[in-house]
Amino acid sequence: MVAPKISVVIPALNEEAELGECLESLAGQSFQDFEVILVDNGSTDATARIALDFGCRVLYEPRRGVSFARQRGFEAARAEIIASTDADTVVSSDWLRLIYRAFQEEPGLVGVYGRVLLKKGSSPSRYFNQLIPLTDPFLTSFLEVSHSLSFPHFCGANFAVRKGSFEQVGGFKAKDGRFYRVSEDVQLGLKLRKVGEVRFLKDLVVYTSARKLGEDFWKVPLANARNYIAMALEGDLVAKRSGLA
Repeated sequence: MVAPKISVVIPALNEEAELGECLESLAGQSFQDFEVILVDNGSTDATARIALDFGCRVLYEPRRGVSFARQRGFEAARAEIIASTDADTVVSSDWLRLIYRAFQEEPGLVGVYGRVLLKKGSSPSRYFNQLIPLTDPFLTSFLEVSHSLSFPHFCGANFAVRKGSFEQVGGFKAKDGRFYRVSEDVQLGLKLRKVGEVRFLKDLVVYTSARKLGEDFWKVPLANARNYIAMALEGDLVAKRSGLA
């Protein structure tokens, strides 16, 4: 069997409500030489069946945690380019074309990432839904500034890597083999920048759900800021003896 040009990996846990829209956006890609790997992380709903209906490869990862699920999918990828997105995310129609072109144009490129914007009206908070249109320039500026500071902010919903480079840096695991417990995507980007070029593509856009951003949405950036400071001061944030290992 001839390997596809790109493998798309999607971790999922009970995502029947959102998954169909994600997979429809992938089916409508202008670039069609790809496979989709859905990693079921213990779903009790119709997540796996929906993925199978769309022709995805479905893998099962019994250890709960997105680091485990992403690692399982990336290791199983048949393509040399691996793209990552999430089950509650819709990708733009040229998403895979832009990814493939970037890697073809620059042989030394090890990773790319782009903008993650919020789906309009997707928050449980009516108040925050009114704010969503105002977040687009803020989110874009944040990514541009962090990239200029050599802090590539990978988001699981929108990045891609060369598989060989992913394997070289150990994927979503620290040097001692333990899995990252938070910000596994960001930590991967920080490792990749040390072995090759990582590029921010402003035109690489996806739209993700704001379902976790309600009235207390302000807590999310605060939690992320704490994680980033900890990474800067302590290095890898790996799994402790709390169940992740």
